[in-house]
Amino acid sequence: MLEIKENQELNVVNVLSYRGKVRQAELENVGKEMESYIQNVGAKRVGNPTTATYAVEGDTIDIELLMPIDKSIDSTDKFVYKKQIKIVNAVVACYKGHPMGLQEACNQLNQYIMERKLQPITVGYNVTKKTDMLSPEDTEIDVYVGISPNIL
Repeated sequence: MLEIKENQELNVVNVLSYRGKVRQAELENVGKEMESYIQNVGAKRVGNPTTATYAVEGDTIDIELLMPIDKSIDSTDKFVYKKQIKIVNAVVACYKGHPMGLQEACNQLNQYIMERKLQPITVGYNVTKKTDMLSPEDTEIDVYVGISPNIL
């Protein structure tokens, strides 16, 4: 199931970010490394990770992985602490279903943006709201794309 909404906002405070080019298979390890660093500095993850994909080249993806945490921590050479991630005036695709259907939902979101001649100013930020390994068809993911408020 897919629902598209306009004029939405994504606002997350205290985020640990990783941005880089990795193979799909390595992404899980990056997430585990982030979790380990968060625990080692005495912080806690509060909520599900958000991802933003900037490019895909073969089996390598240029991705940003964002982990919401409970407090401010120091950045490292690999991970950057961000006080806030905020996207205003976003179009959001609220997807419910098996993760395999997410690409089609993103295609529909892009079609929606094109048909309405909206001007995207961010990549899509995938916010996982609900995931269940036992029943993956109950997955809920919101995809936020920031839209320019300018009228040209």
